Amino acid sequence: MIKIPIANPSIDKKEALSAYNVIKKGWISMGKEVLKLEKKIQKYIGIKHAILFNNGTSALHAALAYHGVKEGDEVIVPTLSYISSANVILYCGAKPVFCEVDPITFNVTAENIIKKISKKTKAIITVDLKGMPVDYDDLKKKLKKYKIPLISDSAEAFGAVYKKKKVGSQFDMHSFSFFANKNMTMGEGGLVTTNNKKMAEVCRIIRNQGQEGRYNHTFIGNNYRPTDYAAAIGLEQLKKIENVLNKKGEIAKIYNKAFSNEKFIKTPHVPSYVTRHTWYMYCIKFSKKISRKKIQKILHSNGIDTRLSFPPIHLQPIYKKIFGYKKGDFPVSEQIFEQFLDIPCWMGMGKKNINYIIKIIKSAVNN
Repeated sequence: MIKIPIANPSIDKKEALSAYNVIKKGWISMGKEVLKLEKKIQKYIGIKHAILFNNGTSALHAALAYHGVKEGDEVIVPTLSYISSANVILYCGAKPVFCEVDPITFNVTAENIIKKISKKTKAIITVDLKGMPVDYDDLKKKLKKYKIPLISDSAEAFGAVYKKKKVGSQFDMHSFSFFANKNMTMGEGGLVTTNNKKMAEVCRIIRNQGQEGRYNHTFIGNNYRPTDYAAAIGLEQLKKIENVLNKKGEIAKIYNKAFSNEKFIKTPHVPSYVTRHTWYMYCIKFSKKISRKKIQKILHSNGIDTRLSFPPIHLQPIYKKIFGYKKGDFPVSEQIFEQFLDIPCWMGMGKKNINYIIKIIKSAVNN
């Protein structure tokens, strides 16, 4: 029986009351609360435009749709990510072109991407895996000459800080997720941020069935609208985000110190350009000599929940079926996936639980 879950969102009566008050007013679809949350997020990140969506996948799809990605196009994306990072490319009729990641940061680099650029490349999607920002400046500098749009899938990085500036304005477009296990949640929810007025306007149109004015449809859009009661929950969550991130950062420091001298465990590498990691998930990497399956089984038998995280997308059955991918096509990403494990890291865990997790992991690895 699981006693310590992998994630535990910080939701209480304030969120419930906020949602109830919206429902009581009678307007529950997209309205004033959505607009209010968008403005609050703009101020929080320091961005001109924030466009809320019903989920993170919708937000990322809208970003590609803005750039006119279509059949015959290619979009480069790391294979070590959640499947939605690639699925949105298929929604546009285009082909996902997978690339490797850096074996130390688990994030994509300019060098990984350049190898995959072709005449058909219409856009590039980077992923802030586990909530750690990629090196945006290095990517922009090295990819500038190709003049290909850069989109950041920052689903797990809301509140992260890159070179002392909150993530959300480094690329022309960023997408975020407010899924149930995220540091800030709306149950389901998504976001596009940009400083480009036209990008923002088009994303808003795409979000609302392509409407530009009432019943005047100028784009092939989708119903990607968020609800006002979800936005009401988001408004309360936004008030907590700094505290959540600070608490998770403290837990990560404890884990880092506890596992620093373990020869069979590698703690997450955080580059100097990352001012703040969100620790969406705290991920440890085991030596090849260690059976991760055995460790996970021991943890579960002791009431500790874990996650294997996301298998490389190219090894998902549907992608193997469509494109013929096989094991060994992206060995770096595959090896990372085989060795790392997400362990609980959430506000409110308490020192007793943290120390218990550390104790069980050390015992499992060394016996």
